[in-house]
Amino acid sequence: MKLKYMPNAFSIARILLCIPLAILTPLTFLYIILFALAAITDTIDGQLARRIKDAKSELGATLDSIADVCLVSIIIFAIMPSMQIWSWLWISYVCVLTLKVFASTGIGYIRFKEIVSLHTISFKILVTFLFCYPILYYFIGAGLFINIFSVVVIVCALLIVIEEILIISTLKQPERNIKSIFGVRAANQRFKAS
Repeated sequence: MKLKYMPNAFSIARILLCIPLAILTPLTFLYIILFALAAITDTIDGQLARRIKDAKSELGATLDSIADVCLVSIIIFAIMPSMQIWSWLWISYVCVLTLKVFASTGIGYIRFKEIVSLHTISFKILVTFLFCYPILYYFIGAGLFINIFSVVVIVCALLIVIEEILIISTLKQPERNIKSIFGVRAANQRFKAS
């Protein structure tokens, strides 16, 4: 395998790891090990894509986005229902995920006739929080800390969805690698110059 395809291989591995995570009983030791491996592949694929020459690609960005959605869906639809958290928290996660899918992705599709999945810094931080969530629960258990952590993550997720909507609404052309709302002006100037 050529070195430039390694990031894509890690993204595909994360997608494939979601299959047993969807089938196995959540929050067992084996489950947490598989989940941690899947979370680690998210860090590895991004690092490799940035460091290996010619490793960045549209396919890689798409695979990374699909893998992120698969793993976040596992957290929300497989892991969270088995956790002892306040029920309205789980419903809030589902609502924010739905808002992200339909609002930011929908606006991107309407404006650019393609699915625009952003890789902002704030989204990467949110994914990191979500990946920590089941591992924290496994080691700490249910309780006030996990519920407060859930509220913080939901608020962050909502702010990130609002940021994505603003970015997609103000970009002149799709730009998947924009890092934050503060990069929109520079991206629009690049598009105008070219």
